[in-house]
Amino acid sequence: MTGDRGVGPDLEVVGGAHGVRADLADMDATGAQLASLGLDVGEVAASCHPVLVDGDVVASVVLAPVTFGRFEAELLGALDGPRGLSANAVRLSGVGLHMRATAAAYRAVDDALEWRDHLTDQLQGYLAGWALVTPVVGVPLAGAVTVELWSEGFFDDPEAWLTAHPDDLEELVASAPGFLDFYLPGVGYPATSEQGAALLALLYDQELTDVVLEDTATEPAPADLSDAMQRLTDLASRPDGFQIERVGEPPHEVWNVYLPGTKAFDGPLPHGGPLPDALEDSGLVQNLGTNFALVAGQDNAYVEAVVRALREAGVPPDAPIALYGHSQGGIVAARVAQALTDPGSATPYHVTNVVTAGSPVDHIDLPPSVQVLSLVNEHDIVPRLDGEPYDDVANHTTIITNHDTGQVTGNHSMDSTYLPMVAEIEASDDPAVRDVLAPLQSFQPGGSATTWTFQMQR
Repeated sequence: MTGDRGVGPDLEVVGGAHGVRADLADMDATGAQLASLGLDVGEVAASCHPVLVDGDVVASVVLAPVTFGRFEAELLGALDGPRGLSANAVRLSGVGLHMRATAAAYRAVDDALEWRDHLTDQLQGYLAGWALVTPVVGVPLAGAVTVELWSEGFFDDPEAWLTAHPDDLEELVASAPGFLDFYLPGVGYPATSEQGAALLALLYDQELTDVVLEDTATEPAPADLSDAMQRLTDLASRPDGFQIERVGEPPHEVWNVYLPGTKAFDGPLPHGGPLPDALEDSGLVQNLGTNFALVAGQDNAYVEAVVRALREAGVPPDAPIALYGHSQGGIVAARVAQALTDPGSATPYHVTNVVTAGSPVDHIDLPPSVQVLSLVNEHDIVPRLDGEPYDDVANHTTIITNHDTGQVTGNHSMDSTYLPMVAEIEASDDPAVRDVLAPLQSFQPGGSATTWTFQMQR
């Protein structure tokens, strides 16, 4: 089930309170209420039956036999007649159980389709691995793929082809665990994208040395989502920097956390080696290694730095927190929310909202108390790198735009893609969009705010 619905010429919504999964949850809840009401009505009917044989009522037959008979008939009809309490109790319970069973059936079919797609991807990757070591299969297959790519213009402009065919990249990523499982069967079946990312993350240093408070200032608070995302965009010029913002005064304040994305697509090798510089570790926290750790759900310096900075900024445990992230920063936002809302967390915080732009977060599960808004450009390849389709759950809304510049960086850019998308979202009067923006309004009231800007060191 996709649960998508159009909200304009360039926007569609998947999931959230208006998604299919939310509808099924509502159906299940309504069914449970009807079934419970049926039991209550049945109990009332059962409690009224003894009145039919009450001693005083039976004794009245001697004095008024006609009235007694009429009373017994009326009460019996009200309790057990075609439209009586007992019949209505059965109907209510039956309708409620039928609604719950229908919702369960739809969910089961949806889960089965997801599992089928997962197995298909696994098998496709496994067969690709087999084809590489079997020339009689691999050579014709490689030839067919090459011919297809040539006919579609891949070799003329690979970047433009990639941005025009993001589904192919997502399928490739989804098939990678099966490919990995063919060559590394000890990893276990089914292999997962998280396992593959975890192996790559081991190559990088994930230790955090320090989090330094660079600046504290009083600045205008965001007045809407556009303002908040502009603040996030402005922070992108600071390597290894992020910002925490307090809006309002204690005890009624709310907190915004702005998390920029990757600054270095580097290798894991130490500096000064004989190999190309691109293979060397940049020394930054916002690097490729952190991406692998985030996808894998492993401990990493970026998440640790944000948690440490929340304590340093004096964020109260019960104050509402909204996390905003672009690209890598969006994965950090989801992982921070996951860590801080874990019942076993040593530092629980009241994270209520996560907003991501161009981030692969569909594989990250967050509790129902956290509302997630994901902004995705259909032609941005970065959100496809988790190999997962857009998720349809009640607390995760994905809004999708369709903007292709023909360039990977342009399709992923905050300035050219996601900030204009936010403006279009805020201009929409679609109920699904308005409902997902409403909880963010308390974090964007305008006025003034206090900001803490931090620098991470590794």
